[in-house]
Amino acid sequence: MRVDVVALAVIGAIGASITPGAAQVLSPGTGAPNDIWQNGTSPTPGIYAARQTPNVQPTTAAQPVGSQQTNTPPQGTQGFPFNGGTFYSGVTVGSFYDDNVFAAHTNKLHDWAFFARPEALLVQQGQDYTFTADGWAEGRAYDHFSSEDQVNAGTGATFTETPDNNTQLVGGVRYIHEHLDRGSSETVVALPGGGAQLLSTLFSHPVAYDEGLATFALNKRYGNWWSSIGVAGLDIEYQNANIAPGTPILGSTAVDFSYADGGIATANGRVGYVVAPLTSVFVDITGNTRAWHVGYFDSTGYRIVGGMLFEQGPGARLKGEIWAGYMDQRYSGITLQNVASWTFGLSMAALITDDVTAVFEGHREAKEAALGLAALSSGALGATAPTCIADVAVCVSDIESTIGGRLDYRILRNVVVGGGVTYQEDDYQGPLSFGRIDHSLGPLASVKWFATPNLTLGFDYRNLSFSSGGGFAPAPFTPVTALSYNKNVYLVSATARW
Repeated sequence: MRVDVVALAVIGAIGASITPGAAQVLSPGTGAPNDIWQNGTSPTPGIYAARQTPNVQPTTAAQPVGSQQTNTPPQGTQGFPFNGGTFYSGVTVGSFYDDNVFAAHTNKLHDWAFFARPEALLVQQGQDYTFTADGWAEGRAYDHFSSEDQVNAGTGATFTETPDNNTQLVGGVRYIHEHLDRGSSETVVALPGGGAQLLSTLFSHPVAYDEGLATFALNKRYGNWWSSIGVAGLDIEYQNANIAPGTPILGSTAVDFSYADGGIATANGRVGYVVAPLTSVFVDITGNTRAWHVGYFDSTGYRIVGGMLFEQGPGARLKGEIWAGYMDQRYSGITLQNVASWTFGLSMAALITDDVTAVFEGHREAKEAALGLAALSSGALGATAPTCIADVAVCVSDIESTIGGRLDYRILRNVVVGGGVTYQEDDYQGPLSFGRIDHSLGPLASVKWFATPNLTLGFDYRNLSFSSGGGFAPAPFTPVTALSYNKNVYLVSATARW
């Protein structure tokens, strides 16, 4: 999200400096052009939705004609001519210290890690179109725990076409290969002697996944009125995992994630009215289908919301949208309780003063979850319709709510300090969840020194505190309690762009 030149200089540089170089422990996305974790009207930089998994409902760029949506380089980056456009490149290198690498409740293990992340962006613009293509790769190596070493990468393209002054076509495609955070999933495993902990803390390696996203929208203006219709699709495939050798009882057991493979498709229609310069009110209706390899988790739903949208333009100090309304989600599996509840969305950037910026992001949506897994005929742990019905694999629905915000203050001409916090709540639905609710709180702080127009040095601190309540089940039901954990991460980085 960019509101004007000053916001580009402050917010854009912050988003570029806090790279996913520590995505495993810091942020799975930072508002960079490759970010599909915050795939919506506009990604907000530098906000980490604690423990958020990538199966977020995709949305389209539903906006008035003329609103800027395509990726732009950080302010001050010159680039150079290439193939009729401008090519920008950069690299971020750094190191971070994690005091709880495996997101453990007790017996925390710490380590240093080092990363390098080159990236590139091509921008082509004409009188009535804009096209961008970008790519990045990231290597990460831990000093002691080589099991956490990983390579991540992503690429994508976006376009905006304006056939006439009242018509706009907006779309994009994206592919990403990433790894889930330790402790990010909701699945638990029983421990000898009682209690349970998050299964992802026991894997031999972090779980990798491949995700693709495609969006398309047709936006029209009719004087002060405007409309948007669009479609979006997301597909995700996880790599199977193994529990680390030596783990009591379960050591070296395979985990089959095919139940979580699948996709989400949405279609939306939005009608808005301009009530003031660069300010609109709107009503939006969105339908979705969530289809997974194990159809027991499938669902269909819709939401009806109303909100306000703030466009970028001359003198604008606010950019983004906020909306609220009703959502309804109907599930195939009998143990997944249908959802009928309120919902909201928030994606805003504000230029409070010439030296102070703020970004806010939030959402509330219906998801699905496997709180426990069962032994399959193959010998692996996983979930199937029979195991879900028998309450061996605990298959439930979930209402996930996330809210976050940060402030950044330019204390000197080339020094920016920032701070913020995110909160996420997963409220698992249905009797088999036995009232389990997960809470994740993530404060953050940063200092950025723009040493030269092309070099940024930074220090970032992130904390993640996870706790869970409920989930206690009497025999013969399966308990789904989860142990808490806390981690601190300290990162230093250098970003060069040209």
